[in-house]
Amino acid sequence: MFGLARRYVQTSLIFAIASTLLGMHMIAMRIHPSRAGLGWLPTAHGHLFLVGFVAMMIMGVAIWMFPRPKESRYSPLISEVIYWLITVGTAIRAIGEVIATYHRAPIWLLLSVIGGIAQSIAIIAFVINIWTRIRPTGRLLQEDREPAPKGGRTA
Repeated sequence: MFGLARRYVQTSLIFAIASTLLGMHMIAMRIHPSRAGLGWLPTAHGHLFLVGFVAMMIMGVAIWMFPRPKESRYSPLISEVIYWLITVGTAIRAIGEVIATYHRAPIWLLLSVIGGIAQSIAIIAFVINIWTRIRPTGRLLQEDREPAPKGGRTA
């Protein structure tokens, strides 16, 4: 596994731990009678797990495992930029939502929105960047063609 793919996977594991710790905190809040409510914590928990862990794990494995055709427009530099966008975006979104649960200043939700925009840009850019690595770039190989219907006639 090369460096960038390893970083995606390692970072996703860190987000999995953060999501788990936040989930434990949420359980503790539910059983502690003096707490007012969960606020934005479920949203932060969901984004830490689904975007930070699941999506980043998939991205890291995809750039590691999918072949890179010579004619591909895939760019390792763009994958690096995407890594930083999704990592920082997920972190600042989660931080903004956690703090917004305890402090009502609107700046914290603005931070969450900025993080969400970074996440969205990163995911869309990832799909565009990886697209040529997941589909044939030229003529289909014989084994990739759909079999002819029985009777030898084609539609």
